[in-house]
Amino acid sequence: MFEKYPWLGRPRNISIVFAGLVVAATALRLLFCENPFNNFSIIRFSFHNLLSGNDLYAPHPDHHWDLFKYSPTFSLLMAPFYLLPRWLGLLVFNLLNAYLPYQAICRLNIPDRAKAFILIFIAIELLTSIQNAQCNGIVAGIMIGVFAAFERNEVVLAALLVCLGTFIKVFPAVIGVLFLFYDRRSRFLLACAGWGLLLGLLPGLVTGPAGLVVVYRQWLHLLATDPTLALNYSVMTLTQRWFNFTAPDRWYLIPGLVLLLLPLARLNRWKAFPFRLVYLASLLVWVVIFNHKAESPTFVIAACGVAIWSLAESNAPLRTGMLWFVFVFTILSPTELFPPWLRQHVWQPYCLKALPCIVAWAWIEWRLLCSKEVSLPFFGDRPVTSG
Repeated sequence: MFEKYPWLGRPRNISIVFAGLVVAATALRLLFCENPFNNFSIIRFSFHNLLSGNDLYAPHPDHHWDLFKYSPTFSLLMAPFYLLPRWLGLLVFNLLNAYLPYQAICRLNIPDRAKAFILIFIAIELLTSIQNAQCNGIVAGIMIGVFAAFERNEVVLAALLVCLGTFIKVFPAVIGVLFLFYDRRSRFLLACAGWGLLLGLLPGLVTGPAGLVVVYRQWLHLLATDPTLALNYSVMTLTQRWFNFTAPDRWYLIPGLVLLLLPLARLNRWKAFPFRLVYLASLLVWVVIFNHKAESPTFVIAACGVAIWSLAESNAPLRTGMLWFVFVFTILSPTELFPPWLRQHVWQPYCLKALPCIVAWAWIEWRLLCSKEVSLPFFGDRPVTSG
């Protein structure tokens, strides 16, 4: 593909395509949908509610349906999008969701063609997330950005990104485990404590100390009582739908976390950049398939992980087959290429969107645990070393 269309191998060219898709998708939804971007209304008006002293986590049907479920800090960070005209705030927000993963991927120490491949592979899934005005692109960019910052010895920046990801959606906190691979661990932990305290207290500038305590109590209560969605895509849902087996989330999360952390026992592999890169891929997929709240747009994060893993897969037929499996069953399944009947009566009820990523993650874990050596054979590029 890159030999026939060499311009596709340049990430900067793909960024222009990304920007065009974002602008077009935003404009079309604004022009032709009666009530577009409810998710954006939720996060946008959260700043108004924070400023007015309203309960962030109560229903506000005058502005939007569904509840705001993010942290008070995230609500404060939405101030610019509330102050801008709605259409402009929406456009900037969607562009940010495309720019952050692009920028993070470009900071990875891999060949340009590999960066371009990742961007092309995730483009449709990223567009799915943007069409729903969700912040999954931002989360993916932050998680990959943590890895890139560690690789560049930017420990304080890595700590900031870990804390930002945690205050946006709690599950990106798991990316912080990467600090074990690198030196200056004490500095990272101190920076995390500092950034976490600063970001956590920041909404107090609006609410005051007493109001800050109240709003955090409300958020924690929501997290503790928020029910599982009727329709989501995760290991939990798949086992429920396929085997009629229902169990508390911890029955899945504890074994899943153990499996996620097991490759860290291979201390002799920590210095190998390809091993660290594949472990990043494992983290990106894990936070989606073990998230009982994972909706279809969340899978842009997992798609990033699968694309990154493919760079280090030496078995070309398996790599190609797995990529097509994920591309068709996961990435294309929410699009109009799949008939509505098939989506509504087969894909959604049987959680088939999650299946390829679950299979891919199982193989990634096997590679991390059992492979004697991990290289970067992608498209014949020479392995990249770092660290």
